[in-house]
Order: sequence, then structure tokens, then C-alpha cells
Amino acid sequence: MLERPSDYAYLYGILGRYLAEGYGVVYAVEPDASKAAQAMASAGFNLERHLSDGTLKILPRESIYVFSNNNDDDNGSSGDGSRVLDGPKTIESWMRIISKMVQETQVKGVIAIGSIDAAVEWKRGESMEHALEYERQTGKKFESPIEAVCVYTAEALCAVPVSTIIAILNAHKYTIHDNAEYSEWGDDKLGEVLSAAFEKVLGATTSALVRKTLQSVYKLDERSIISEPALLEQVLAKFFRDSSAVILAAIMKNLKSEVAFHRRQQQQQQQMMVSADSKKPRS
Repeated sequence: MLERPSDYAYLYGILGRYLAEGYGVVYAVEPDASKAAQAMASAGFNLERHLSDGTLKILPRESIYVFSNNNDDDNGSSGDGSRVLDGPKTIESWMRIISKMVQETQVKGVIAIGSIDAAVEWKRGESMEHALEYERQTGKKFESPIEAVCVYTAEALCAVPVSTIIAILNAHKYTIHDNAEYSEWGDDKLGEVLSAAFEKVLGATTSALVRKTLQSVYKLDERSIISEPALLEQVLAKFFRDSSAVILAAIMKNLKSEVAFHRRQQQQQQQMMVSADSKKPRS
């Protein structure tokens, strides 16, 4: 998750490493391809070489992502006519460009980097489901030697519920951070996020008791949340009632910290704050 415009420079650096190692890159993250190319050049890219030999494609985001009107579906359900992402056609769009690169160059593999966060209205439930289904299908369609990287910004995810962020993470195997650090997402990582959030709000002892109760009574644990992300919000609403918002806010903060591009830097800052608090004189 990119938090500020300067993060793109770090992202360009990661792309440069892939290109240097003999991989091809298809980049469709930003709406203006020419501005993205200028920014890459400023970051030290040898654009002329990679563009001329076909190992780098810089495309406007809208040239890849295909949208359709959300009208009646095959099941007879009535849509609202809104603009939604067409997942199958978008994947076809990606595959055409990737296949051509593989055929025309000697790359080891292709890194496809895109972003749907600014193109999809995440606040709309229907649009959100179309986008999530696209993310789930992308992992199934893109196989080695193709790697799909999905870029999100903090601004785009600021209004989505906790369950949506978990669903997005579930559609991906790793999160990527500065210095090209890959962090695997799964039950263990979610468990760490939940434990830290509960302890922050409730304290260690109460947190342990509450989590045991949630597991024994509501069958709520990391695996059940991974399988059905919305279950987390539903169960917390039942158990904590109006106070559930405080727990969810803590979970959201930890999730965003976990997926932040500069995650290590954030963790170090948090540790420094905790250390500073522990040194404060007690009254």
C-alpha cells in the first residue's frame, strides 16, 4: 500500500531490479503513461533501452482495465446500471499484452503491475464485489513465469471496511514493501494483527479471555475469518455491540500498518513510541 506520492520512486526502483535481472515489466498503475515514464526517467531508468527492446511497457491504467454497466446479470438479478470492473475482459486485456511480450522478447518472465483502486468506487458494495472477484481470479489465471502485482494507495482504501481489506489480502499471497521485501499473508499474520489490536484496546489478560470466548462461542478464529472476512465484523457487533467500532478501528490501523510499503519504518517508529512511553515518570 502506497501512502504518499514519493513512494512511487521506491516502486520504480523495484521495477528496475526486475528489468536488470532479465524480466519484462508491464506497468499500468497510473492514469498518465507519459508522466509515469518521465518520473521513471528521473529515478534513473534506462527507458530508451527497455522500451526499444520491448521488455518494458508503460501503459495508462484505463487502457488495461475494462468496465461495463452493472445491469441485469445471468441470474436474473437487477443491477443499478453503475460502472463496474469487468474482470474476465480485463484479464484478457492483460494476457494479450503479456503474451506478446513473451513471444517477442527473451525475458525470463513478466511482472504485471496494475492498480484498480482509483478506477473503482470502493464505497459502493456492488462495485467492490466485482473488483474483489477480479482480484481472486487474477491469482488463478496468472501463472509462472508471470507475476501479478496489485498496487493500492492509502487514500483509496481509507473508506473500506476491515472485511474488504482482509478479502483483498486473501486474494494475494504476499505483500510487497520497500527494498523488495516480500511478506507472506495468511492465518499467522492475521493472528498477529488481531492479537495486537485486542491487546491495545482491552489489555493482555482481558484480550486473551475475550478471544477464547469468541472462538468457543462464535467459532471465530483466524481460519474462519480468512474463509469469510465479513464474519469478523458480524461477530464483534454481536459481542461488543456499540463498542465494536473501537476494536475494528484498532484492527484497521494494524492491517494498514502491516501492508504499508514502508512497513519496517512504521514498526520502528511504533517501537520507539512504546519505548518512550515506558520511560515516562509515573505520577
